[in-house]
Amino acid sequence: MNRSAAWRVLAKIWHRVRGTRQSPARVALAVWLGLFIGCLPLYGLHFLLCCSMCLPFGLDLALCYLVANISNPFVAPFLVTLEVELGSLISTGQHAAFSLTRARQTGVLGFLWQAVVGSVFVGSGLGALGSGIAYAVASGRQRTRPQLEALDTEEVFESALLRTVERYRGAPIADRLYVAAKLRWDPLTRLLSALPGDFGRVLDAGAGRGQFGLFIRELGRCSLLSGFDGDGRKVALAQRAAGADAHFDVQDLLALHTTADTLLLADVLHYLPLAEQDEVLRRVASCVPQGRILIRDLDAGPKARSTVTRVFEWLAKVSGYNRGRAGRYYRPASELTAQLESAGFSCEVLGASEGTPFGNVLIVATKSPSSMRSSSGTA
Repeated sequence: MNRSAAWRVLAKIWHRVRGTRQSPARVALAVWLGLFIGCLPLYGLHFLLCCSMCLPFGLDLALCYLVANISNPFVAPFLVTLEVELGSLISTGQHAAFSLTRARQTGVLGFLWQAVVGSVFVGSGLGALGSGIAYAVASGRQRTRPQLEALDTEEVFESALLRTVERYRGAPIADRLYVAAKLRWDPLTRLLSALPGDFGRVLDAGAGRGQFGLFIRELGRCSLLSGFDGDGRKVALAQRAAGADAHFDVQDLLALHTTADTLLLADVLHYLPLAEQDEVLRRVASCVPQGRILIRDLDAGPKARSTVTRVFEWLAKVSGYNRGRAGRYYRPASELTAQLESAGFSCEVLGASEGTPFGNVLIVATKSPSSMRSSSGTA
């Protein structure tokens, strides 16, 4: 089996694991099952139980098993204590006094029976609470997530993704794994494929290893691809993967000057001080006289997802995984859109964190000839 076929098989397995025909109700059911199974004192069997309940019905096995790990070593002692106490009250009407005398009277099987009885009620209660929250979150996403134009077929998407990954077959193993994981699990891949229309001349600013630009190229939706990054090693990887199909070079964002129809700026701005971010946005706006600017970054704010994203960025920084500037300068998406709108762009903010704990968004800023005329008329 060649690599392309192997990736296709793995993609189908992952699609099956994540479930089919997902809806808020089905997401809530997967969470309820996971919490209920996780509370059962059947340690070592939780994964098999999740598989037996999710796979036949197309539920999200990954989500179900994730929440089933509520019985982890940190929570399990408190969970079991609660289950034994509740089971004792239900079965005997007495509190479960955890003493040597009571243990001799009850016996190991007695405590086990109490734990089983209690786990049914504890699991049902936690499942109801968790599934209610999951339903509310999934429903909110369904209402607020814009209806993007679907890609013609899933097969086209998978084929383009696999061809992009195959371009990196000569790269070091760590980079190959990074590119494959990034394209497979980063929500930006789906968002880019679902955006309507042709991308024309694409400029990938802060391209890193170049995987997103090359993915657009493999979709056959750009006429010319170029990109740059400040990390020479990553640029070399991107150019080797691109071959004659694109050009990548080493350049600083503040030297940005190339004209493009679509400019992609993914996970870059927050590494620049605010004044430099404003300068980059001005340069970006001037590089796209008409077309689209796509900016993916954190929507800074007090939300939990924003905090999680900051923590992961900090870990990547201190570990040396990301080599950006010393600071990280986050700002709300509304500030970025305000600056782009003042330059004549109309902006749409799309959620870019589906399936992840992060708080990223994709800003789609568009300037058409009609908007250029109206902005100049207003001025």
